[in-house]
Amino acid sequence: MRILMLLGVLLLAQGCVVHSRPPRRPAPPPPPSRPVAMSYDEAVNLGFNHCRSRGYQCELKDAHRTGNDVWKVKFAAFASGARGHVHLDYHAYSRELLKVNEKVKGRNDHHDDWDDDDDDGRGHGRGKKKGHAKRDD
Repeated sequence: MRILMLLGVLLLAQGCVVHSRPPRRPAPPPPPSRPVAMSYDEAVNLGFNHCRSRGYQCELKDAHRTGNDVWKVKFAAFASGARGHVHLDYHAYSRELLKVNEKVKGRNDHHDDWDDDDDDGRGHGRGKKKGHAKRDD
């Protein structure tokens, strides 16, 4: 009987000494990384590539990032017998080309006139008429 009591005490003593730990939780996954915004150099290089792909010689005029994450890149564009501008808008994070304003016009043989007004051959633009003029200047 003493052996049974000793055996029972030993079994109870082991139950009191055992420590249990809660199962470990796996570490939470890191948050998804936000894409990196386009730098000034990257925006200008994308703009140069677009401008040159159109067959123009390009000269950077301005590049800046607006508050709504848009890069505005402006070039003076030249081609044989033509000149004008190319303005490009890129989204800063997706690098998507949002807007293109390309105005490159050929030059007349005798004039250095690349604006939108009509030219009468004397070097003076007539522009739009307002009302009825008695004489044309």
